Amino acid sequence: MKKRIMLSAAALLLTLGCSQNQLGKSNSKQSVKPEQTVDVLSYVDPFIGTGGHGHTFPGATVPFGMVQLSPDNLTKERWDWTSGYHYSDDTLLGFSHTHLSGTGVGDLLDILVMPFVSNYPENTNNDVGHLYAKYKKEDEKASAGYYSVYLPQEDIKAELTATARVGVHKYQFGDEGKPQILVDLGYAQNFDKAVDTYFRIENNTTLVGYRKSTGWAKFQPVYFVMEFSEAFSAQLFNEKKMVSGDSIQAEKSEAVLSFAQLKNKSVTVKVGISYASIEGARKNIAIEVPFFDFDKTKLAAERLWRDQLNKIQVKDNNEIEKTKFYTALYHAFMAPHSFSDANGEYYGADGKTHVAEGYNRYTLFSLWDTFRALHPLLTITNPELVDDLIKSMMAFYDESGVLPTWDLMSNETDVMIGYHAVPVIVDAYLKGLTTVDPEKLLQASKTSAMQNRFGIDLFDKYGYIPSELEVEAVSKSLEYAYDDWAIAELAKAIGKEDDYQYFTKRAQSYKNLFDKRVGFMRGKDQSGQWVENFSPTHVDHRTTDYTEANAWQYTWFVPHDIDGLKSLFGSEQAFVNKLDQLFTVSSEMEGDVSPDISGLIGQYAHGNEPCHHIPYLYAFTDQKWKGEARIKEIRKTMYRADPDGLAGNDDVGQMSAWYIFSSLGFYPVNPADGKYIFGTPLFDEVTLTLANDQKFTIKQLGSTGENFVDNIDLNGQKLNRNHITHDELKRSGHLTFSFQSRERD
Repeated sequence: MKKRIMLSAAALLLTLGCSQNQLGKSNSKQSVKPEQTVDVLSYVDPFIGTGGHGHTFPGATVPFGMVQLSPDNLTKERWDWTSGYHYSDDTLLGFSHTHLSGTGVGDLLDILVMPFVSNYPENTNNDVGHLYAKYKKEDEKASAGYYSVYLPQEDIKAELTATARVGVHKYQFGDEGKPQILVDLGYAQNFDKAVDTYFRIENNTTLVGYRKSTGWAKFQPVYFVMEFSEAFSAQLFNEKKMVSGDSIQAEKSEAVLSFAQLKNKSVTVKVGISYASIEGARKNIAIEVPFFDFDKTKLAAERLWRDQLNKIQVKDNNEIEKTKFYTALYHAFMAPHSFSDANGEYYGADGKTHVAEGYNRYTLFSLWDTFRALHPLLTITNPELVDDLIKSMMAFYDESGVLPTWDLMSNETDVMIGYHAVPVIVDAYLKGLTTVDPEKLLQASKTSAMQNRFGIDLFDKYGYIPSELEVEAVSKSLEYAYDDWAIAELAKAIGKEDDYQYFTKRAQSYKNLFDKRVGFMRGKDQSGQWVENFSPTHVDHRTTDYTEANAWQYTWFVPHDIDGLKSLFGSEQAFVNKLDQLFTVSSEMEGDVSPDISGLIGQYAHGNEPCHHIPYLYAFTDQKWKGEARIKEIRKTMYRADPDGLAGNDDVGQMSAWYIFSSLGFYPVNPADGKYIFGTPLFDEVTLTLANDQKFTIKQLGSTGENFVDNIDLNGQKLNRNHITHDELKRSGHLTFSFQSRERD
């Protein structure tokens, strides 16, 4: 049986010695520490990205976990609070068990728990309309797998940790007031709302129930079991009567648990969740946390993170850059989320309960974002995980009839464009990382590409999408063309010549939208005439020819045929000149400018995904050093080691994945061709630990931070090309970048 990333906490605890470091968290990395004594977790700062537009959260989770146990602030549907938390806020509503990291839309925040000592519900008669507590930023700490905060008015210290499917709380009460805990199933923020809630008190230490909600995910059931280390008495609030047919059902959305003997003592709470059943949640606790020992669970979470992050080991004296790098790794490994219980049960895209036979089911596939770099990163760091991800997408296909586009807890949100499960699947197959039948992979991919919605049928009919017939016509045409290239490559690999020819032709359709007179990808109507009143800097959010972007930003999206794109400009120099202009023109835009279009250098927008590959396009010319200069600029200005440190939403790890690859010195411009295009490395030396404990080392020689790559050697042999392949990277070896000075043009 293959090794799984999701190990139980109980199994992990057997391997933990009592010499493991207790981790403190410091936001500043001033001193240089001896490499061999530094715990990699000391470089993880979960507060990075929790301010500004980063939309991350600071709470406790494990790599690819089902549970994300984190504090919730008062969001009031504000966009920068989509994770439930913002660093600028100091109003705590409680700790919920599911969160989204870096998304542009909010949901989840299920099963809210809040300790308090005042009288309930009188303490909800306030301007918030909910129980809350204030806290100070200096009393808030976070590290990988751990979060804590002190609530001074309540004199309560709250600590959180997690396993894959269980959140573990520890609340230390003072000697004033009545120790109580609120469990609120009706609580909702952003677009979410509860539609059905249920409690059952099994005994004086166990509470079970479920919360069913609608929002971004149209129907999301979450079942839970809570086990307490101390006995409680319970009172239920907010009873509602609902008529269903001839029966009347009582719904209670809030439970207040009182503890008679907790003054100056602590209580530990284990909360198992499941998307399939209460019994599934109970089994998750029994398997992952069969004890009441907060510290052991915390150590187990830290061990998971330490093992995961140590797959990339950095040797360099720049402490701040290492904090940025390892925090980016931390954010990249939060999703996709584990979705099946320890016994394999999960809630399917057809609304039924299924069993994942021989694999873990995953969800939260933000594919418009993550197909670009996050999924290629996982093929390097976690090749053993990839087959489960592909099987999860294919199970979604079996249950719904189509591959996922943006899968949120087995709900298709259809929130973004393209059918980008296809390049992820194709990349996995071509790299030999999936056991799924390739014939079925091809059929599923073709099903996505032959839909009669989202302009896909129009794209097939016209060779582009007419602008008057479909919104975001240019962006959709370009992204469909790329996905079709991936289908063609899969068809070619398994000997399906007719499919190969058909989808190769469709992949070249991007050329139909390039207007040589203006040098941009531009909309056409169904008669083939260019759309009038064209401006390359015009933006209207989700109502124009471009998706969260403009013509400056989308003209470059032809990752499968860079040479073909260059030829449209007439010459390589014209191509380079246009790239130069992208970074140097005014950043001013007209129209309804989306807040997603952030991190601007000229019209280049690093805060949103369509631009991420663009700096690497210089590597396809004889002026690659210009791309290196832009990569350095982006690394420095768009990523900082502070809460407002990200130029835009982390988008379920894609922003972080860009930084990780770009620190290593290469990037998957075409995420499914098995090539990583060279840029410029950040660190003195990086060692990748690959499958079977093979080591691949990346070094730089002669870099001052200001000069440019002169030569790249692979295992002592000079590479006269702009890339390294996945096959080369996955074997033991060493890649060396040598530098020299160059006068800038």
